This record gives sequence, C-alpha cells and structure tokens, in this order.
Amino acid sequence: MKAIWTILILSILVFSGLAASEFDEFRALEEQGLQNADLYYNLGVTYWQLGQSGMANLYFLRALNLDSAHKLAKENLEYVIALSQDRDLYPQHLFLLRIFWEIYDYLNLNRMAILTLILLLLSALSLSWLLNYDFDKERGLPSLIFGICLFLLLSSSTFLGVKAYRQAHNSKAVLILSQAELRAEAESKASRVAVIHEALVLVVEESRQGWSLVRLPNGISGWIENEAIKRVAP
Repeated sequence: MKAIWTILILSILVFSGLAASEFDEFRALEEQGLQNADLYYNLGVTYWQLGQSGMANLYFLRALNLDSAHKLAKENLEYVIALSQDRDLYPQHLFLLRIFWEIYDYLNLNRMAILTLILLLLSALSLSWLLNYDFDKERGLPSLIFGICLFLLLSSSTFLGVKAYRQAHNSKAVLILSQAELRAEAESKASRVAVIHEALVLVVEESRQGWSLVRLPNGISGWIENEAIKRVAP
C-alpha cells in the first residue's frame, strides 16, 4: 500500500513539473510577442488549473479577440463565468439576439475576409454580365443580381471593418483580484457603488490618474484602481 502511495505522489509531482514546464514555454512565447488564439487559450486553461480564474478569463477573452469563432475559449469562458460569484450580473439575451451574436462570433476576421472577396468576385461578374447584356432585351434580371451582389458586398465590407476596429480597440477588462470595490469617483475615499469579485468581465470607458471608469455587465458604472484589472488589449 505504501508503494502505491509513493508511485501516486511521484506521478503527481512529475505531472506538475511537466505542466509548469509547458506554462513557462507558453509564457516565453507570449513575451516574444507571439499573438495566437490557441496560445492564449492554453494559457487560460493553465491559469484556471492554478486557481487564477481572473487571469483565465483574461486569456480566454484574448483568444476570442483574435478569433471570435474559437469554440473552446468561448466554452471555457462561459464555464468560468457560470461558476463566478457575480454570474447574476450578466444579462440574459433574447433568443434572436443570441442568434445574432452566434453568427457574429462565427464570422471571424478570416471568414469575413474570404466572404468579402467572394462577394467582390460575384459583383464583378454580375457587373460584366450587365454591361455585356443584349441592349434589346429587358435588363431587369442582371440589374437585380448586380444590385443584390453590390449590397451584400458593401454590407460585408462594413461588417469586416467594424469587426477589425473592435478587435484593435477592445475595451474589455477582467478583475484579477479576489474582490474589489467600485467607487463613485476616482479616489479611495469616494462612496462605494458595488463590490465585485474575481473574473468579472468589465468594459473600460475612461482612465485617469491610476483609476478606470468601468461598466459592469448589468450596466452599473464606477471607478476602480488600475491595479485591480487587466485589459484584454493592453
């Protein structure tokens, strides 16, 4: 029996050593400037295993910022949120709104770029068809096809631009402390607005003098010290 316990303890120590080694490798890649959704996801999983739910959510969000269709990062983010003390602060979206956000997330930048190129090609072909169409015939059908392709191309291009801008200017942040207080003003003596807990996802609206004005998922805003949060896009 003693031998079994010895083997078990040694196995745990070896596994822990391997996990720590992988974590160090992931961190080294990040410090070298590598930006990769899978790297961020693996860092998030490792932080979760280390008991740091705030840092875990931060890296899941960084993975989704690079690739909004990263299924594992999204599932793990939702899992951590479901276990957090502030899970009730997140609003429940209506069915149609949830469908919209599912489509929005699925169409990441790469997919949107491919879709835009396809629509550009279709628009060029339909325009060529319209210009070379027999002038003695009714031109309603080629005009309609070209109009539809052009509308979809403009919509796709706009959508791509908005998504790229939101990725580059991501204003989300995560609380990394176990607990923090929101203040009505940017000073520690100001009245308390709310008490929030680790891993809560916030939106930064303004920063000044070591403080940030953040908005909670339920819409409440307040000031918090910068040391308590980490931005998704530093």
